[in-house]
Amino acid sequence: MTKRAAQNLAAFPADLKLNNRIQILDFFKNGGAYTANHIADQIGVSRQTVMKAIQFFMEKGLLVSSGKAESTNVGGKRPELFTLSPEKYLMCISLWPDQLNITLLNFRFDTIEARAIREPLSKNLESVMKLVGETSRELLQNNHITPELLYCVNISTSGIIDYEANTLKYNSLIPEWGSNLPIPKYLRPYFAETTPILLENVAKVVGRSILYQQKIQGKRMLTLFSSWGGVCACFIENGRILNGRNSLIGEIGHMVLVPDDPELCGCGSRGCFERLVSNERIRQSVAQDLPHHPTSALNKIALTEITVETLFTLSEQGDTYARRLVSRLARYFAMALRNITLIFDPETVVFQGEYAMADAWFCDEFQRFLREFQYYPPEGSFILHLDRQPIQALDVCGGHMQMLDYLFSDSRLYE
Repeated sequence: MTKRAAQNLAAFPADLKLNNRIQILDFFKNGGAYTANHIADQIGVSRQTVMKAIQFFMEKGLLVSSGKAESTNVGGKRPELFTLSPEKYLMCISLWPDQLNITLLNFRFDTIEARAIREPLSKNLESVMKLVGETSRELLQNNHITPELLYCVNISTSGIIDYEANTLKYNSLIPEWGSNLPIPKYLRPYFAETTPILLENVAKVVGRSILYQQKIQGKRMLTLFSSWGGVCACFIENGRILNGRNSLIGEIGHMVLVPDDPELCGCGSRGCFERLVSNERIRQSVAQDLPHHPTSALNKIALTEITVETLFTLSEQGDTYARRLVSRLARYFAMALRNITLIFDPETVVFQGEYAMADAWFCDEFQRFLREFQYYPPEGSFILHLDRQPIQALDVCGGHMQMLDYLFSDSRLYE
């Protein structure tokens, strides 16, 4: 949630009616259809209170009737279902180093149209902004949606975000773009003046999807995102994403693990976590060591095609050399997570992206290295989940939730 959103919510008077309206509208954020009785049972208020709030939001155009639910076991009149309006629209823009994705969807999480341009982004930021703006405008026009019906835009990008200024401070994966980039201002001419344009780090957008899906629970959760040679995290405490004064909470890829490592990271340091586990570092190791492992299946794969997922596949098949490399990667991850738990101590850790494809050997080695730390209890410090859903799907899911969080934090919706 943005600082402005938090301030808006904090400004609400201690009024029971308003608090009930907030809870009831929040119930619909996952795009589902619900009866008044179901909501009343879940949040502990009367059905009459729920129906009054639903009527209030229907008059505002936020909720609509969506048919009848199935009859209960005792028969009787089928209850009415309600859901978010399908005629209010949102847009998710994934501004990633190796591709551009733009997804037009509605409040109910129905995808209207999506575009994917799978090629590295230009080093020229202005040309990228023009491509994003023109493609976004085309999607709206194709679907006969006026700019005023687009209620919010969410931009997911690698790099560090200045939430106060709504700018991209720096992206070490595309350093040619420079620093302190007002990306929303570049895109403003393509959208209505009233449409909020939110900017967020991809790891936090993808991590937010965990809250949306509600399949993985924990008061303190860490989602670890890996892709494009970068590693980043989203720290979640009691359903709230942590950012910090300089927006550096989560930039764990720049945690120094091997200070005397020869490679200089884009952040200016040596021995950064993300460089040690990158596909480039894996290829360097293979190029140097493979002649000593003539029986490895890696000899049959072009060096440029080798990735961490290649190693996981061969490791699962029992390739000895692949397992040696995977064990090294598992040690680096264990070192990073050990350091993190000394500060944050999460109950649940979720891998997303490339390392979510880890094989059983990686997981076993990861746990073995963690057990070397004597302060962990015998059962382990945290529960590990591998979220293997495509990152694009997770990004749209998290972006959808972020936009509704932002829009539903406006006190004017409830008055």
